[in-house]
Amino acid sequence: MFHKADGTDVWLRAEAKLPYLCVAGVIESREEYAVIRSRLRKAYEPLSGIASDDAFVVQEFEGTGALVFCARSDKNCALLLLGKFDRGQESGKPCGVLESLVALIENSVMALSRRAGAVIRLEVIQPELALRAE
Repeated sequence: MFHKADGTDVWLRAEAKLPYLCVAGVIESREEYAVIRSRLRKAYEPLSGIASDDAFVVQEFEGTGALVFCARSDKNCALLLLGKFDRGQESGKPCGVLESLVALIENSVMALSRRAGAVIRLEVIQPELALRAE
């Protein structure tokens, strides 16, 4: 994690102002993180230079954003929504975009858990602003 001057810790660092939604939690497993990490590297495209620890592209949204999974060796982790998510009009429901987002997060966490061979438990949702890279 990156420690900002205001005392907060954030998952990402970027050249430009980058707000994102963070759904943070833990990886529950008796296995060492290195084993879990190797499984994630086989299943997902790693991102380098943006996160302090490991980051993997879970899904991209046609040029408008992405869902990224970050994890640390202490097994803290987060699913990050970068950019714009606009799939709500598909259902025509007033809260369709929220339902779509919850389904996306749930399906992504289940797939991540399966591929990592560990339970991923989400605990906190919060907005964050990436540390500005100098």
